[in-house]
Amino acid sequence: MPLFFDKSSLITRKQAQQSFRFILRIKGVDSALIKSVSVPKYSIETANYSMLEYDFKYPKKVKWDGKVSFDIIQMLDDGIFTSVIGQFMSKLYNSNYYASPMGIGDDRRDPLIPNTFYTAKDRIENFFNLGLNAGYERKVDEGSVLELSKQKLSAILGVIEIQTLDENGEKFDSWRLNGAYITGITPTDLTYENETISTVKVDLSYDWADYGFRGVYAEEDSVQRLFGI
Repeated sequence: MPLFFDKSSLITRKQAQQSFRFILRIKGVDSALIKSVSVPKYSIETANYSMLEYDFKYPKKVKWDGKVSFDIIQMLDDGIFTSVIGQFMSKLYNSNYYASPMGIGDDRRDPLIPNTFYTAKDRIENFFNLGLNAGYERKVDEGSVLELSKQKLSAILGVIEIQTLDENGEKFDSWRLNGAYITGITPTDLTYENETISTVKVDLSYDWADYGFRGVYAEEDSVQRLFGI
């Protein structure tokens, strides 16, 4: 049986997408250290309707899988909170998580919490003033109890965008995650039996994803075409 195909698919101007041409952008995370990332996926839930001996299916709603994960190389730097794991733990601490219930009800709770937004100058000054475990002192009002919130967990990550690149290194298409926050980090186990580079797997949860082409997202493109901007 002869094989029929569209010859236009062989034209040189068309390029097969290569999976290694991507960039994951997250606030405070070096994109060059990210080894791999999963992409958003969705499914359409359906409802069954029966009439006589016939069955019909109708679409109900779009359901996003709500999970994305990426692997990042663990790097050592001049301090524990500038390492990869330290950075993610710092994000957790800065979203109102406390590792111990010390000081509940007063202003002495976990006085040395690492600050993601420390500048190099701040770290140097605190090294000499407070020592190796330097952090910043966060005080809470007496009787208050701070807890995790989705707003703060999402804010510390900023806008998360998964970009694919063309052969010229320019943005081709992209996914933008909405309502995303970290749900888990899994460092690789340690062993003497191999010499592989240590990585950290980071799991994210999101509400839905927007798809963009050449830096323009569908809803933004609709507004531009509607108002002519």
